[in-house]
Amino acid sequence: MSFLRGLALRALALWLALAPASLRAALPAGVSQGEFLGWTNALSLRDDHGKVMTVVVPDIGGRVVQYSRGGVNALLENPDSNGRTLAQFPGGFWVGGYQCDFGPGLLGRPERQAVWLGPHASVAPRDQTAETASPLDAVTGLRLLKSFTLDPDTGALGVVQRMVNTSPNPSRQNLHDRTLCPAGGFVLLPLPRQSHHRAGWALLRATEEGSSFDGEQPASPNARVFGDLLVAQALGAPGKLGSDADAGWVAYVRGRLLFVKYFQTWRGALYAGAGHTVEFSWNDQMAALELFSPLTALQPGKAFDFPELWQLIELKQPVTTFDDASAAAKKVPPSPFAPRP
Repeated sequence: MSFLRGLALRALALWLALAPASLRAALPAGVSQGEFLGWTNALSLRDDHGKVMTVVVPDIGGRVVQYSRGGVNALLENPDSNGRTLAQFPGGFWVGGYQCDFGPGLLGRPERQAVWLGPHASVAPRDQTAETASPLDAVTGLRLLKSFTLDPDTGALGVVQRMVNTSPNPSRQNLHDRTLCPAGGFVLLPLPRQSHHRAGWALLRATEEGSSFDGEQPASPNARVFGDLLVAQALGAPGKLGSDADAGWVAYVRGRLLFVKYFQTWRGALYAGAGHTVEFSWNDQMAALELFSPLTALQPGKAFDFPELWQLIELKQPVTTFDDASAAAKKVPPSPFAPRP
């Protein structure tokens, strides 16, 4: 898609000059600022047809709380968190939607709440675009920048996640995108031809030491394999699975809404933890799509980008079975991201 060429983040000098939550006085086309679910500084991006909307809330970590088509939000909402901020609840609180952070091993550390839930600087630099910048994270020495651009014709959302080392010391870290969706739907994950898991995917199992991923003989009533496609339903008892998938996309379908997340992968790169590029977890309330960048060493002043492209596809019929979900995967266009060496 041609608009991907315009997704590069602005110069670091601009970000460092931003005042917290600053915006241009005159907002560009397709961008509005105002109250949304109790947050007063929300940035809403709309396509030219009035069908697709994205809402970014800088006051809670530059989080996306809505990505909707025809009024149907693909992301999970938690009404109990509406309007809450870290200043009001310094102990933290649970919010749905999308967020990106360094980690995931750093997730939940109280001294990092400013990146995860605190106010981020924001700007609307051009049509249908919002950008946010975190404060400096004292734990990693990194700053997290995010850019969101909504295609005015298709409603596809370009997302660029950048970690910048603004400290005087080297830092080695990865990026972790965690996107929560309502439970009850099906995840669609194309399996790799070559994998460090015998099955091409792995299921998290309890062990005497805690838990570990079983990639030899994973089996769950929530998961089925159709050729090179894994389909898992977010229903019932909690579960988690993962894969070193390299097709560059994962999707979640619920009812008639097919939510596709395209993402960049790197061949031969070192991925943290179980070596997964994608993980999917669920319980009776939520379905979590998690994407990972490789571990990257950053010298002072250097940056690393982890780009994604989101798309919403409206199906003719609701998806209610594993077979329906497998058929819906055929509606997913190929990823625009080729694996990088």
